[in-house]
Amino acid sequence: MCSTGAAVSLLDPATRGDAARAVVATLERFGEGALRFAASAGVRIVALGEGERYAGASAALRRLGIDVDAWPVPPAGLFVVEERAVYLRSPSPMTIAHEFAHALDCALGGGVYRSGYDEAVRAAFAAARDFVTPYAATGLDEYFAESLRAYVGVNDAYSPWPKATRARLLALDPAMHGVVESFFASEFAAARQATGPSGSAR
Repeated sequence: MCSTGAAVSLLDPATRGDAARAVVATLERFGEGALRFAASAGVRIVALGEGERYAGASAALRRLGIDVDAWPVPPAGLFVVEERAVYLRSPSPMTIAHEFAHALDCALGGGVYRSGYDEAVRAAFAAARDFVTPYAATGLDEYFAESLRAYVGVNDAYSPWPKATRARLLALDPAMHGVVESFFASEFAAARQATGPSGSAR
């Protein structure tokens, strides 16, 4: 299975057309290992239809009574930990990559955010004096998600933020660069090696 096939396998069947193409093109940047790792953890990606509300798509949000659409500025994307589902209102590559990075954080933590308890991530965040993006400074989970987005170099052309790149992450936050690199070299690489070229188990 190539990275395109691995990306497609994460898509909710209702996600089609331009939305599906945008998601697949962005997810491919993470590489086959990360995509297979996410798939093995039950991650799925759902692009909302025109006018569709988050609570209409997510049973967990409905049950919890969380009306994300009523927030002053509803998010362009959202990851629901309980469902291991990324919900996307926007086809923005930055949004797709950021929310998928949250999904990987949850997959690495076995159903909770690894960034919340991983000592290396916590130490890097505590020691950071510069952040790869302004949003990375707002909390451990956002720090993790923005660092992964930078590592795979996904940006939007119109974003006012500095380009989040692997080189920028290394220059500003070498400790977190090393943490992210280790995930790609270990857990994600192991997921890629666990299956043969056809995608079948070895």
